[in-house]
Amino acid sequence: MISRNFKPHSCDLDEDGPESIHRAVALTQLFSASNDLAPQHQAKLAILVEEAVTNIYDHAASAPGFTGSLLLSIDAGSVRVTLTDSGAPFDPREADDIEMPNLERGGGVGLALIRTWADSVDYRSEAGLNRLELKLRV
Repeated sequence: MISRNFKPHSCDLDEDGPESIHRAVALTQLFSASNDLAPQHQAKLAILVEEAVTNIYDHAASAPGFTGSLLLSIDAGSVRVTLTDSGAPFDPREADDIEMPNLERGGGVGLALIRTWADSVDYRSEAGLNRLELKLRV
C-alpha cells in the first residue's frame, strides 16, 4: 500500500562513500515507512538504492570534490529513484552483463539486481553531471 500523502525524500552524497551509502539506505528506510510500502517493496528498494549508490562510489566517484544526490518519490504506482552525481559517466543501460559475481570481493551482481527490479527510465550526462532515473513498480 502506498500512502496518498507522500512526500519526496532526498539526501546529499559526498566524498565520504561509506557515510553517503549509509545515509542513502537510512533515507530509503524512512521513505518506505513514510509511504507505507509493502515489506517486499521496502526490501527491494533498500537493496536497489544501496547497490546503485555503492556502484557510484566503486566505479565513478574517484575525483576530489565529488558531489551527488538521491531523490525518492512516488509516481503513478511506482517509486522513482533519481541519482545525480559528478562522477565519471556511466549508463547502466549500455553496460555489458556479467556472468557471475566477482569471487575476489564478493560483488558484481548489483547491476543485474538493478536491471531485474527496476526500469531504467532515463540516463544522461551533461555539463559534468550524471542523472539516472530508475522506477521500481510497487
